Amino acid sequence: MPGRITSFTAALSLSLAALTFACNSAPADLRTWKATDHDHTVNPNADQVQVTDAGSEAANQGLDDVTIVAWQQNCTSCHGALGRGDGPQGQLLHAADLSRADWQEAVTDEAIAATIRQGRGRMPSFNLPDATVARLVSLIRMLNVNRAQRTAPSGSAPSAASSAAPPAHAAAAPAGAATAPKKVGR
Repeated sequence: MPGRITSFTAALSLSLAALTFACNSAPADLRTWKATDHDHTVNPNADQVQVTDAGSEAANQGLDDVTIVAWQQNCTSCHGALGRGDGPQGQLLHAADLSRADWQEAVTDEAIAATIRQGRGRMPSFNLPDATVARLVSLIRMLNVNRAQRTAPSGSAPSAASSAAPPAHAAAAPAGAATAPKKVGR
């Protein structure tokens, strides 16, 4: 048995030695780090990856991954995923419901872009590239409730007129009576 332990130890030692020498070789494409590798003041963004939307389904909507990430990182904490002002901090900061049709009609694209860049009230300013701001404006315009209802196939979503008025056979509530929320499920 001592012979087996010795051969096992020898095999383990040889394997470790081989790994040690193999890990010490430098990759062929590795070059020495220079301070200018992180200094982007001379030629900013010269070696940055360019984002292209070729072939993307979201590109047809005017969105790209950068825009979606910018929305998620900067906007959803207050405005929520769908822009309804229901993010985790939305109620505390009185975040606007960006999906409301009356809000959408009252504000211009330029005003939305200016608010993103400069901030407003408790909303901070965001230093984002012009292309990202323009696409965020497009994304905010897509949140419009009326736009979503107009583009929905017939029968899939109730129209604003049908959901606002009760059916003709429904009994009218007495004046001044509070209506209880409808229970869903059991």
